[in-house]
Formats: sequence, C-alpha cells, structure tokens
Amino acid sequence: MVADNVELEKTLDINKYTLSKYTVSKLVERTLELRFLDNSPDLDWNFDCRHGQEKCSNLQYPFARSPLTLTRVNIKDFQILLQADGQLHTKSITEIKFDVKKLPDFIWQPGDTIGILPHNDESDVEEFLKYLNLEDKADHLCVFQLLQESKKTKYPSHIPNRTTPREVLRDCINLRGVLKKQFLRVLAEYCSDVSDVCFLKCISSKEGSAYYNEIILQNAFTLLNILKTCKSCQPPLSLLVEHLPRLLPREYSIASSPLINSNEFNIIFSTFSTNPGITTKMLQNKPAQVSMYLREPNLFCYTEDDFQNDQILIAVGGAALAPYLGFLQHKQCLIEKGASGVAGKTWLFVGAVSQQAIVHRSQLMQWLSKNVLNKFIESHSRSPSATNSFQYIHEALNANSKVFIDLLLQPQTKIYICSQISKALEATICKCLSKEINIEESEAQSIIKDYRKQNKYREDFWC
Repeated sequence: MVADNVELEKTLDINKYTLSKYTVSKLVERTLELRFLDNSPDLDWNFDCRHGQEKCSNLQYPFARSPLTLTRVNIKDFQILLQADGQLHTKSITEIKFDVKKLPDFIWQPGDTIGILPHNDESDVEEFLKYLNLEDKADHLCVFQLLQESKKTKYPSHIPNRTTPREVLRDCINLRGVLKKQFLRVLAEYCSDVSDVCFLKCISSKEGSAYYNEIILQNAFTLLNILKTCKSCQPPLSLLVEHLPRLLPREYSIASSPLINSNEFNIIFSTFSTNPGITTKMLQNKPAQVSMYLREPNLFCYTEDDFQNDQILIAVGGAALAPYLGFLQHKQCLIEKGASGVAGKTWLFVGAVSQQAIVHRSQLMQWLSKNVLNKFIESHSRSPSATNSFQYIHEALNANSKVFIDLLLQPQTKIYICSQISKALEATICKCLSKEINIEESEAQSIIKDYRKQNKYREDFWC
C-alpha cells in the first residue's frame, strides 16, 4: 500500500489510463433493489444501539466459540505505548484494557484471540451518504429485496431485514474493501461523463490489468477514491451491498494472563499514521464499549501444561509481542504459586525498528533478571543501539544458530512465531538447521513440516 492514496486521487489523470483498444467486460446481473418504507426517520430505530450485524439472525462470526456470540465489553484503559513520528516510527502502538468482570463465561488463556466487530469511520459514512444522494434519507427505514429468486442469488446474511442507509454503511459493508473488476465495470453504467465511463471500463478490462494493478491493488484505491475521482458516478446503495464485502471482525491476540486478573485483559495493536485499518481507527477514537467475541482456541497458547516445556519465542514488530507478554505473565504467576516441576527455559527473539518500539521492554528486562525469561535477543532494523549488534532478526538467529538449534532439537521444546514474515523466518530457521546438523535445506524443510504436524512449530497471525 502506498503512503497516501488521497494524494494520488488528487493528481490522477484518468485520461492517461484509457487504452485506445480494449474489450469491454461483460456486465454482471443486478440482484438487489432498495425500497424505503416511509418518508420519515424512525426515531426508535435510530436509538437502538446494537451493531447492525447483531440484528441479523443466524449470522456466523468467523471462528467464534459456540454458543458464545457477540458481547459488549467496556474499555477500562487506553494507553499509547509508542507515538508515530512519521519518520523512524511510521506506526503508533496502543494498548487497551477491557473490563470483563460482569462476564463470568468470558474465560481465556494466554495466546487466545478475540474478534472485534468494527464500525466504518463516521466521516466515511457521511461522505458516502453525500455521494449516493442519501443525506435526507440516511435514517429512513428501508428494505433490500431480491430482483429474482434463484439458487445463485441469496439475500445477504449480514444485512438486517429492516435497516437504514446509515446503518448499512456504518455497520454492514466494508467501505474500504478491495474493488473487483466486475464492480468497476458495473460502476461505469452509473457515470454520465464519457471520460469516467471509459476509465472504469478500461481498468476493468483484461487489457487494462496493469492499470487495475497499479491503481486498485498497489495504490489501494477504495470506492470513495473512485467516487471522488469519477465525479459523475452515482451508484445506488443496493449496488454497494451487492459488490462490497461484509464488514468482518478484526482479530487480536490477548496480551495478558487471567492469573494476574481474570476480570480484565489487554490487547496491543499498531496503527499506520496514514491509511489506518477500519478497526484500529475505531479503537483509536476511544469508544466506551466494543462488540467482541472469543475465538476458538488453538495451539498458540501457554497453559500450566506448558510450564515444564522450553519455549523459543520469535516476534517481529512491536505489537507481535502481545501474546508473549501473556505467556510470560502466566509463567511468572505459576512460578510464584509453586507449580509442580521445574519451569522450562524461555528464549525470546524480537525484531523491531528501534529499542523504543519493543513494547514493555522494561518488563521484559525484569523477567530476564528473575529467570522468567532466560534469554532475550533483540534486533533494531532502523535504529541500532550501542548495546545491540543486530539489525535484523535473521542476523540474530544466524549468530545464535548453534545454541538456538540445540534447544530447538530438544523433544520438549516448542517454537512460537508471531510475525507477518513467517515464511522468511522459516527459511532462516531451515538454513540454521541445515548448517548446524549438516543436512540439505530440503531435509530441514521436511523437519519443519514434521514439527508442524507434531504441534512443535506454532504460528500466530492475529497480533
């Protein structure tokens, strides 16, 4: 994604993205129409504070624990751990504490994840209401109806049976979803300006794929960018419901242990200074409550059963430390409670842009001094420190290859990887294996494959 697609929107000359010869893609059939139920806003409806998707019966939430569904949870505390400066630190890092003391069934373990159901940004919603000429009917009750019944056309399950334009735009559809070529082709039918029509038909054609990749994929142009660029385009709301994806929950790793306090838990997330995600932007606005649910547990966890095992923890990025903070809190509490057996060793490799970007580093150093954490190796990619010789985490793994692989090969050791570059890290680990036990890299890859099957090699992507 580019730094700012708004700047491109201002300077984009659509006439430069029109081919002299291309094949216009076939139109897809319309499936929905919008009908308003009356001519006045429904005040009772507008005071219903539920999220729009909560009004949809039998709607499934990805990996939700059954029978637990959405729960309204109060935000207890909000703390900025690192402020973006637009130079060294392009992302802010924030920690939020949730209050669950009134939710006795909200039971979790370190490493578990939650799903938070967001709202689209209010300013985006207002702009869409303006571009769709729905400002005067934003809060009027309406229904969406299928144009024809068939096996291929089903009523969208994430749209309430009775709703309002504001509710649909705010709660139900992803206004920043990736625009498919089919949608761009249909949008051309709702333009009155010839240049707008040609531009949309061209970038949605087979021959215009390079333009589509540049504008939509590389520069992250959203529907709002298109509407601002193609000013004559006035699609109906029903078309957006047909073509934009559902607004889905965003997953976050829990960053605390219930042994510290079972009435509250934390999450940590990073936010880009430009083009922030929908959910993180919502959270940055400090809502009093959010709608969330616990996701199905997986093997990326730390429980009392793991107490005597050794762990190698690898994190790239400040927020990637989130689940490990819960792991280490849990381990500390088990040690203090006198859990049976000897605590396993815990090694932590962290890669971040700077020392300041390693969240709760002072706490990590305390755990290191108390042998809760037994080895702590950090890398700073953009701000090397006098006490740290590694710029990238790959260098740290290679430099500690022998002791790292010796520990990994022990049968009781589990390795955890929390990173968006897990494939690159896997390649580094394979090279370390190949070097230390003198095997081909293909054999090392087979070992990692077996480790995955044995649940020895565990990955998390929701930090």
